[in-house]
Amino acid sequence: MRIILFVFLFFSICSSAQNTELEMKIDSITSIDSSPKKRKFTIHYHIENRTNTVVSFILNTHAVRSNATNSTSWIPSYRLHQENEIIIADNIFNSTNTEDVIQKLKGKLETNKGNLETYFTQKEKKLKEQTSKNIIKSLIKLNPDESKTYTITLDWDKNRYIQYFDNEYYLDGKTTHYIDLFVNLYKEELYERLLPEDLNTIKEDKTITKGWIQSNKMEINFKE
Repeated sequence: MRIILFVFLFFSICSSAQNTELEMKIDSITSIDSSPKKRKFTIHYHIENRTNTVVSFILNTHAVRSNATNSTSWIPSYRLHQENEIIIADNIFNSTNTEDVIQKLKGKLETNKGNLETYFTQKEKKLKEQTSKNIIKSLIKLNPDESKTYTITLDWDKNRYIQYFDNEYYLDGKTTHYIDLFVNLYKEELYERLLPEDLNTIKEDKTITKGWIQSNKMEINFKE
């Protein structure tokens, strides 16, 4: 499984060219133990237009996902490194309460169990509309040499043993860890997710750039 994931990630990177118009850099990482079993990390990073023309890109800077599950979205990926090893798992950090989400979904299904086909049709339509609007909201424009700063917050429950499929890791509290960010910049790949009016907006914008960008690595505190 680990080999398959590495091949999948390698293919995702190689399927598009590295973007040289933009630079992404992590500026700082702070951490605080908000409780004996919780550490909060705050990552500050910026993206800079390195050209003398306007450059646009589609990126949801309000979220972040693990590199293990994020090859086809317009959300930044984080990659955690233990020394020279990349930790391939999607359960390192806790960003949402999964149990709450499951219980809410069960409640909605129970309420609509009399006509599930209509319910799912309506949900699919609503999801398409929301996804299209989210893509439009994620369109960022940078003037020549302009940069914009963003913040990522990650919560860690201090669990050092991680299992993801057949991958097993132990986050050693005495070694050094690093994190970096990776972004796939899409355009045509998002067309099928767009409503007609939003599709025209994206198609007609010739400033939208594509490819992938990767940040620097910076130390992140997983010490005991």
